[in-house]
Amino acid sequence: MRILYITEIYPDPKRGIGVWGGGERQFYEISRRVAAKGHEVTVLTCRFPGQPAEETVDGIKIYRVGLSRDPRTGGARRTIWPIFYYILKTACQAAVLKPDLIHSNAYFPVFSGRIGSTLARVPLVSTFHDVFTLKGWVDAQNSVGWGLLGYMANFISVRLRSDEIITVSVQCQRKLIGLGVPVEKITVIPNGVDLSLFDSTHVQKIPKQVLYVGRLVNYKHVDWLITAFAEVLKEIPEATLKIVGDGPERGSLEALVRKLSIASKVVFTGLTPTYEAVVNFFKESEVFVLPSTVEGEGIAIKEAMAAGLPVLAMNVPGSGVLSLVRDGENGFLLEPGRPELIAEKIIRLLRDEKLRERMGMAGRKFVEKFDWNVIAERTLEVYQKALEGS
Repeated sequence: MRILYITEIYPDPKRGIGVWGGGERQFYEISRRVAAKGHEVTVLTCRFPGQPAEETVDGIKIYRVGLSRDPRTGGARRTIWPIFYYILKTACQAAVLKPDLIHSNAYFPVFSGRIGSTLARVPLVSTFHDVFTLKGWVDAQNSVGWGLLGYMANFISVRLRSDEIITVSVQCQRKLIGLGVPVEKITVIPNGVDLSLFDSTHVQKIPKQVLYVGRLVNYKHVDWLITAFAEVLKEIPEATLKIVGDGPERGSLEALVRKLSIASKVVFTGLTPTYEAVVNFFKESEVFVLPSTVEGEGIAIKEAMAAGLPVLAMNVPGSGVLSLVRDGENGFLLEPGRPELIAEKIIRLLRDEKLRERMGMAGRKFVEKFDWNVIAERTLEVYQKALEGS
């Protein structure tokens, strides 16, 4: 097959660009494995500073047009023209390339994919990682206007016709059905994890290190973790917290750390240039915390489990996290907005090595079924279904 992937961010680890989140990681891992199976793979994506307009990497032809994302953090840019330029330019390029099938990543690439697939008369597969409510968009953008625009773009992209739709969790599947997507068009294929990379990475454990990996945006609620960690230090003064990632909340989070007088115990690494570097952080830590209230699924949780770490996450109805974390088995699900509960569980885990090991082993066993090679095979099955139905 000649397969075209459209995604706003396509990771470029050799230049340290785009190694930011789960949605882009999914397309990166699947496309490489699909190409390795002999399919002709092309990627249409944004062009970040320092990247060429065209190049071939791992047998994949990459075309880069426009820039609809923030070059530093990968977040959406609050400007309309670059988004429209990206959508239209990408759609035209997609039609020119004449693939057998287009696979678009949520949200703006779905618009490009719909136009391109119509012009080229080929089937469209779309992936949705989560579906925010209007309140979720407003909270995420910290703006009523931009939140409303985000919600509208999300809603319209879901309602555009796709021949097949992939989502990463049953929670998101229910949301899509609620928006009118026929259930027979939806296939749930969870995100994967590179188990071989974790198994081949050997680093020294840092005793009592707590880890967060993800964007520093408001709905991730890293401030809850920092507030909780200040309480942890009262009981376990040798503990440390490593915060991996970047985003618009970094300044306020660093200010909170200084206000709580715990700067010597908290490290902000910023963005990491490679996935190997992120794996090192997982392998050296003892507990992973994801205080986010908005997660389509949570690749970082799977990666923590691959490293044998117990996980603390938020118990939010509709969150994809609920598909991964079994409360009391491979981690703890906690009530949102209560840093004292986060502190309590961190203290318990750091003090109880046997509990950490038991939960870590349970998580590792759970995540072994999510190897990226299996995920790629299941995705190819969806492509075949789309082609047969076109």
